[in-house]
Amino acid sequence: MEPGMVDKMATPHGLRAYDILDTPPERGYDDLVALASQICETRSGVVSLIDRDRQWFKARQGIGLCQTDLDHAICGMVVATDSIIEIEDLRLDPRTDRNPLVVEAPYLRFYAGVPLRTPFGTIGALAVFDPAPKPGGLSDVQRASLEKLARLVVDLLELRRQSMAHDRAQMHWRSLIQTMNEGYILAKLMRDEEGQVFDWRYQDVNPAWERHLGIAATDAINKTCRDIFPGVEPRWISLAAQAVDENRPVSFVQEVRTLRRWFEGTFYPVGQDFFSLTFREITAQVAAEKRQTGLIALGDVLRDERDVEVMICRAMAVVGEAFDADRATYGELDHEIETLTVSEGWAVEGMPSIKGRYRFDDYGRLRETLLAGEALVIDDILTDPRTADESAGWLALRARGVINIPVREDGRNVALMLVHFSHPHEWGADEIHWLHNAADRLEVAIARRRADEMQAVVNGEIAHRLRNTLAMVQAVARMTLRDALSKEDATRFYERLQSLGRAHDLLHGDDQRAAHLGDLIANILRDASMDERCRLSGPVIRLGSRAAMSTALLIHEMTTNACKHGALSVPEGEIEIDWEIECQTGGGELVLNWRERYGPPAAKPVRGGFGSRLISFGLIGTGGVALRYEPEGLSASFRADAEKIMRT
Repeated sequence: MEPGMVDKMATPHGLRAYDILDTPPERGYDDLVALASQICETRSGVVSLIDRDRQWFKARQGIGLCQTDLDHAICGMVVATDSIIEIEDLRLDPRTDRNPLVVEAPYLRFYAGVPLRTPFGTIGALAVFDPAPKPGGLSDVQRASLEKLARLVVDLLELRRQSMAHDRAQMHWRSLIQTMNEGYILAKLMRDEEGQVFDWRYQDVNPAWERHLGIAATDAINKTCRDIFPGVEPRWISLAAQAVDENRPVSFVQEVRTLRRWFEGTFYPVGQDFFSLTFREITAQVAAEKRQTGLIALGDVLRDERDVEVMICRAMAVVGEAFDADRATYGELDHEIETLTVSEGWAVEGMPSIKGRYRFDDYGRLRETLLAGEALVIDDILTDPRTADESAGWLALRARGVINIPVREDGRNVALMLVHFSHPHEWGADEIHWLHNAADRLEVAIARRRADEMQAVVNGEIAHRLRNTLAMVQAVARMTLRDALSKEDATRFYERLQSLGRAHDLLHGDDQRAAHLGDLIANILRDASMDERCRLSGPVIRLGSRAAMSTALLIHEMTTNACKHGALSVPEGEIEIDWEIECQTGGGELVLNWRERYGPPAAKPVRGGFGSRLISFGLIGTGGVALRYEPEGLSASFRADAEKIMRT
């Protein structure tokens, strides 16, 4: 072969696309070579592929060589010219008359080759040859058949390339699935005779599935979901069926109750009742959200509940539900921290009652931790060295995962907040911190309620003594002023004393240490039997003690005057009383309006007495009074600084 006849760099790049060099024989190629030799009536044939420095035979018949050097490759001429080449007698053709394959064994004389044209160029030839010359060469039918067989060789090469690409894609996705953090399964739905889905069967799972669920892949493949998770929620099967039946991805946030763990992910339909599932565990996130919600609910309970025992019971319910625990309760410690008196608290259905008195030493070595003021944290009473030898008592209470959080008062532990799980529970730092926070809040709330209870007792005693004092003042006044005042003036003086007493009762009638303006006015009108003829409206306003006293005297004086001279002196008369907070630059101002209707015309008094001076003092003794004597009745406005009236 003449040097330069073949471009040695023209085909290797295309040939590499098929990754076929030096591969074992394959029946498809061998059959095509045999058929080509049979059709062309030759003894030998090859599928020749041209590499950088050699020609290699993927298939051969009637020749022992598997490759030759490129300079002696007759098929190289086919590739170089990208055309069919027929040589009737190789000995007589100057291109081949000195080729070792011609002048030496196997002494070739006839050759016909067809190019193998691929999408990447011509990479070789399908050739037939014979040790005898063939005058006239191939017939038209033989030549056309050889071309068709060459195209089939190219089809086989393309199938190989596409199969390799598919395998590489499969390996790529398989690698991603095997290394991703999300769990993955491939499964097939199981249907009954009516076509209803009742389970699925695992076909494949990835390592992350094993990590998330703690179950080996070998224990899952070919098993059903219900085999692995007995009692699994039907919702899981329904989600998979929905994805397949509706041929669309279905996402979820769902709990596996048997595992007490939450997951989020997506079911994907694959076809023919197969589906894939990717998921990740979100138990920690769900638990954190529940604890956050629980902290808000706990704040509401501690703020609103007045009774200490009820507050503790409701608080324990909030704690138990926030942790999805089996029991949450509260117990009071004795002075030496030897015993604990436990209330019933909160528990899920089926948990035994825990109410009663318990000795710590009957339940293990616990006192050392509690005496140090530390929380008692036990993941599993069966394995913790402090409780393992005394586990019978714990098991009777169905408590495995246990935590006791100290509740302190005046620097010492006085109680414990207890949370129990009926199964082992690994307590996290966030959970322990949350419980300490809850215990601190509970401690503050209990102290505040008990302080309020003590204050209520003190207030009751003060109120009782003040009522006795006012009664004595009234009795002394009756004796002393009996001849000094007229009967009418004396009566008004006694009524003013009674108004002071009613204002004081409102101040100490509950534990809020303030009277409500609406209640104060309503009580005075009710005592005068005029409440049905008066309409009250306005927001809830809390009065300080001094403001309550002065307002009580003011309203009493206005009511008395209305009964004697104003709207309440006639049957059809009415009074409208309303109040509001007006916003101003320097702060808010309370405005109380008094309007008499359907009574006699109002007239300014000729002379002012003590009652007139009381009215002029206003709501808190600082004035702010506007009186209007109108034909339809008296109208009055009383103004006072809103902040002062609530704290004065």
